[in-house]
Amino acid sequence: MVNKFFAFFLVLILINFKSFGSNSTQVSVITIGPYEKELYSAFGHSGIRFWDSSNGIDYFYNYGIFDFDQPNFYLNFLHGKLLYKVGKYNYKSAEAFYKSQNRFIKEQILDIDDNDKMLLFKYLEENVQPENSSYLYNYIFNNCATKIRDVLFSVFQERVEFKSEGEGMSFRSLMDLYLKKNEWGDLGIDICLGSSIDVEASNLDQMYLPDYLFTGLEIATLDNKKLVNETLTYIPDYNEYNQSIFSPKLIFIIVLLISIYISFRQIKYGLKYKYFDLILFCGSGLIGLLIIYLWGFTDHLSKNNFNILWASPINFILPFLFSRETHKKWFIIYVIFYIAVLISLLILWNFIPQNLNQNVLIITLSMILRLASNIIYINRNEIIYN
Repeated sequence: MVNKFFAFFLVLILINFKSFGSNSTQVSVITIGPYEKELYSAFGHSGIRFWDSSNGIDYFYNYGIFDFDQPNFYLNFLHGKLLYKVGKYNYKSAEAFYKSQNRFIKEQILDIDDNDKMLLFKYLEENVQPENSSYLYNYIFNNCATKIRDVLFSVFQERVEFKSEGEGMSFRSLMDLYLKKNEWGDLGIDICLGSSIDVEASNLDQMYLPDYLFTGLEIATLDNKKLVNETLTYIPDYNEYNQSIFSPKLIFIIVLLISIYISFRQIKYGLKYKYFDLILFCGSGLIGLLIIYLWGFTDHLSKNNFNILWASPINFILPFLFSRETHKKWFIIYVIFYIAVLISLLILWNFIPQNLNQNVLIITLSMILRLASNIIYINRNEIIYN
């Protein structure tokens, strides 16, 4: 019954569409600037506007909607199987919302004839129907920006051509451009996502970022003519985002300085620092468990993650073994081997196929110091047996 009603409604609109004139009807791709206060909005947003003044239509088609009604929403989110959906809103309401967040808005008015407008409108209206609206989200390959690129391909097929060239940057490097003021978010992404995002993004691939979709559309063609007829831009009052003074670099440098100080005291005075080691190694061990989980049990882009070299899940038990008065020889051999792995990681830093976060280097130095200091302490003061 719902499908019949939709079909009837769409037929009525398309009949009226015959009277739509090029001056009263326009289709635009909307690019919204980043919102740095939320990590998921830090890369910007894209949508499609369909406007017809003669019929009182001004729709905003948004492919970036969380579908909270889906079964097991949070479990799906954790497993990387989250469903997003496309929705239709009043454009002016959407515009007012984004302006309230002090985000720029760029509108690219497409130079397409009435027949193409009708085809695009029909496609979008079919997409927003409940049975068609949901899609399996992927933050690189299937998001609000790539969906718009794919909509244009689906409607116009080989008639549309994106002529922009790739910039020779990886997916991760492109992300980093937007996370300079969100260092904790950048660190989290760099730890959780593996080497699969360190490959070079093509000109089409880089359109997973709304700004690059915008750039691609600027020089795209339809039937060998420029696709974009006019670009309108709204620039808000400058509103600088104040990042936290407690950056990862500051925190990790403090940890490194403490590691240097207590390692010196441990070697010189024979002191143990159980609680510091507990925080350092259990923390890195928990990160390692998270990496293993994301790698093996989810659909996130977390496979082949070289962070596992420093964030080993075995780290979780190290402080408890260090606190014992006697130690097996195999444990000493393992710790020495692990120190060698960490030193090798630092030496080969620029050669591994994953761009590790620079803050990892600092925390790795801290771990090497604490591991070496504990081994020296054990050899001097405690019993080692086979």
